[in-house]
Amino acid sequence: MEQNLQEQACWLLLTYESGLSTRIINDIVVTWCHQRGQTLVEFFAAEPQVWSDTCHLSTALIEKLEKARSKLAGQAFLVEQLSHDHIQLLMVLDDNYPRLLKSSLKREQTPPVLFYAGDLQILKRQTLAIIGSRNAGEESLAFTRAIAQYLAEQGANVISGNARGVDRAAYEGATSAEGCTTVVLPHGIRKLSGVQWRALLSKIQTGNVLLLSQFHPDAQWVVSRAMERNKVVTGLAQIVIVAESGVQGGTWAGAKGALQQKRPLYVRQADAAAALPGNQALIELGGQSLPWPTENLAEVLSPLLQEGSTLHQKQDNIPGRADQLSFLAFSNE
Repeated sequence: MEQNLQEQACWLLLTYESGLSTRIINDIVVTWCHQRGQTLVEFFAAEPQVWSDTCHLSTALIEKLEKARSKLAGQAFLVEQLSHDHIQLLMVLDDNYPRLLKSSLKREQTPPVLFYAGDLQILKRQTLAIIGSRNAGEESLAFTRAIAQYLAEQGANVISGNARGVDRAAYEGATSAEGCTTVVLPHGIRKLSGVQWRALLSKIQTGNVLLLSQFHPDAQWVVSRAMERNKVVTGLAQIVIVAESGVQGGTWAGAKGALQQKRPLYVRQADAAAALPGNQALIELGGQSLPWPTENLAEVLSPLLQEGSTLHQKQDNIPGRADQLSFLAFSNE
């Protein structure tokens, strides 16, 4: 157990204290851990010349790693604190690291570490993301709650990004049906307020909520992290649904990113009296329209669930491109 905690501390050291880019961190992971079969404990115990010879690191990068090495004790203490708080770590080489996420992101985008609380088996379900504006109108919020509730009732995992507006409505809709939902944080997992944590905890304990963060546990919310989080939200889903988007901003970027990830994108289509320019622009870019309001939600959503089910069966076994880490998902088979 102690050895495992030391290894986790070294992952935190490399990911959050080295100052290296995600691309370089993942290059080190591939070369040192995957190809050589050695641990990061062994990596940080090695001489700088070994780092240079093995991972082909520049002098500047080696200096950063040497500086980071002095902070190992602090990272070990952090791992112990997280374990005490029932927050767990998932490293990119772990068997349970989501394959779909690896196959969705380039190597420079793939989080080396994910922090989570809850049951990872929720990610084994068919997963649909609902995204939208923090300042969405009441009709968009009603759409989101109804969609999330229906999907959760059908056994799907509804994934959202833990912001006000559409994200909050998606969470409320899924949990009102006592269904499963994944909440991907735009900040560190320890930056949840006491009120937020207590509200989530009971549902985490019953197995209905999975909480995820790719950021240092104490990282504050900033716009850039929210944008990074969006790639994980859409990367974990078979299908992405847009409730309300402007023609710029986080939802717009997230929806376009979903299209780049080859995700089927479904967009709420409002009636002419309540036109949503951002939604219409996404439909013109390749999104498919979802009529709202509708008298028969099952008729509208059944084709999505069927499509998502088909993709769910296929996507776990699709290897990614050479610039991705997805091939590592098959390394132990």
